[in-house]
Amino acid sequence: MMPLTRTNISPDAATRSAIPLPEPPLHPFRKGVAHPDLWLWDSWTLAEDDVWHLYCLALSRLDNDGHDIPPQDRNKHPFHIRHFLSRDGGQSWWDEGVYFKPEKTPDGFYNRNVWSGSVLKLKNGRYLTGFTAIRDVDADHPFVQSIGLATSEDNQSITHVQDRPLSCPVRDYEQITSLGYYLGPKEFLGHRDGEEGGPILAWRDPYLYQDSDGRIHAFWSAKVSPKEGAMAHATLAETEMGFVIERLYPPVRFPDSEKFTQAEVPKIYYNSTSGTYYCLLAACDRLYEGQPDSEVTKVTRLYKGPTLKGPWQAFNNKTSKLDGLENLFGCSIIKTDFDAGKVALVAPITEMANNDIQLTFADIITLTI
Repeated sequence: MMPLTRTNISPDAATRSAIPLPEPPLHPFRKGVAHPDLWLWDSWTLAEDDVWHLYCLALSRLDNDGHDIPPQDRNKHPFHIRHFLSRDGGQSWWDEGVYFKPEKTPDGFYNRNVWSGSVLKLKNGRYLTGFTAIRDVDADHPFVQSIGLATSEDNQSITHVQDRPLSCPVRDYEQITSLGYYLGPKEFLGHRDGEEGGPILAWRDPYLYQDSDGRIHAFWSAKVSPKEGAMAHATLAETEMGFVIERLYPPVRFPDSEKFTQAEVPKIYYNSTSGTYYCLLAACDRLYEGQPDSEVTKVTRLYKGPTLKGPWQAFNNKTSKLDGLENLFGCSIIKTDFDAGKVALVAPITEMANNDIQLTFADIITLTI
């Protein structure tokens, strides 16, 4: 991959790339992750025996000139994906540094930024990473999203990025909309003002899951109207050219989807004892882009179903909302005890919290479901 330099990217992109990538500290974080150098948000995890991997979006708290970057301005800058590791059940976390960042590529699908995704350890020992890729189009279209895939041999950093996105609303517009997904008018894809009165484009946050037959499924955030969130579902196949979509299914709707406009960072879990699947969502009710954050509610929702295709219903048959997670969003279930009805979550703290804890990670939270 060609590195980002001021000579091979646009002037706007060069300005945005002037952000430090802080080195990991030489000590672990305990009882959560309050990183002195980074804003942190969103999360996805991978468990390998007694080792827990935590990935999240990260941005330096300072620009190259030493000026503060306030949380509300973070979309003006390129993020990176940060990797943390715990060997004691999440009591302490070591910062493993940068896992992935935007790069200049021939296709250009992640020149501008990278957003949330997932990491799946394949049965052959490789690590497959899904990520949201943001194109560098222009100032009016900063949110042109695609679903990207990459592989890693050692899970410390990306080894290879597929040259083309797995799914792209620009390239695959007709296929996507013909299945019932909503994408705004082509000329407004990724527009900073959102989609036809609603929040921004939703074609992001891929979560990868391998079923008992070895088939790889991908789920990601989507919409069925300007203000109704849904989840996309596809099965993947590996070819000589890399992973491709074998089949893209119609949108996955949830029984209370009228309560949220965006269904973000979806994740799938399985209870082998009961044969039940669980779907965790970060659900937001933002009505329009630019709406004050004080008017927006962010809720973590949990659903259950008999198959990966659902049908999904609220986890306790009454509500899908998980209580006890105020000012937490983009959570991941890191440990389950379904027989006891308990789940442990690692949870980022939103910018709506106090200044001293916003965009950090809380200590592990155990909930009864």
